[in-house]
Amino acid sequence: MEKSKNKYQKIFANLPDIYFETDMDGTIVTISPSAYKNTGYDIDTLIGENINLLFKGNKYSMLFSLLLSSGQAVSNYEIELTSKDKKIHHTLVSVNFLFDENGTKIGVFGLIKDICDRKQLVDELYKFATYDEMTGVYNRRVGIEFLNQELKKIKRGNTFLSICFIDINDLKIVNDNFGHEAGDNLINIIVHDIKKAMRESDILCRLGGDEFLLIFPDCKLDKVKIIWKRVQKSLKKRNKDKLNPYQISASYGFAETNSKNPLSCEELLNIADKRMYSNKRRTKKNLLKTDF
Repeated sequence: MEKSKNKYQKIFANLPDIYFETDMDGTIVTISPSAYKNTGYDIDTLIGENINLLFKGNKYSMLFSLLLSSGQAVSNYEIELTSKDKKIHHTLVSVNFLFDENGTKIGVFGLIKDICDRKQLVDELYKFATYDEMTGVYNRRVGIEFLNQELKKIKRGNTFLSICFIDINDLKIVNDNFGHEAGDNLINIIVHDIKKAMRESDILCRLGGDEFLLIFPDCKLDKVKIIWKRVQKSLKKRNKDKLNPYQISASYGFAETNSKNPLSCEELLNIADKRMYSNKRRTKKNLLKTDF
């Protein structure tokens, strides 16, 4: 019996997760030594305190209510634990009732598992799957998904949607003559100026390489052109200031759709793409004339 008790105490003392027991009012009556490492509170300090001390907001109260209403164990309930130094830990909490020998509920026992590392990994995977790593704007998958969602909204109501297909000019020339770091800088400069000019509701995504897509929900082309003029003004000023050894410019093509004349995602992108290349050809012709 003594051997079994010592074995239990050894396991209890070395638990990586926090084991706890409370009475029905939430007062802590038992808590494992791992609580100190995870919360910063001395064990003696925690005994007699309410379990809510460890949790942000009223999340534990919600968990306890769920336990009461269901009458059975609740597993892996995600709650933010607040340590003594106010640091937030993402945790999974599992709880069940304690009973006396007569079957009467006398308290709650549970396990608190720190999942900060797992949460960080999930966040990193989400970021990788959602954003372009270099520029921080949405990637192609998310941008096209957003565009399709907005096109569905158009079919349900009397509204507009515009897009701007953007191609950064001479990126290869900059890469070849000044290096890829300069090319990356060129991309980020233009992205910065676009983000500064666009509305809060607009979406910018990188389709790949030197191509970007700007999506303007509930916006007609006349407003879009005003926004793009702000971008051009910023780029023109940069070229005038000559802070970079190369010209900064982007070709663009607009397209619009509305509930009376709905277009598919492919149709809208094709229109904007063709107009962008038309704009690029005109720009090159003007440069040749200037050089001549």
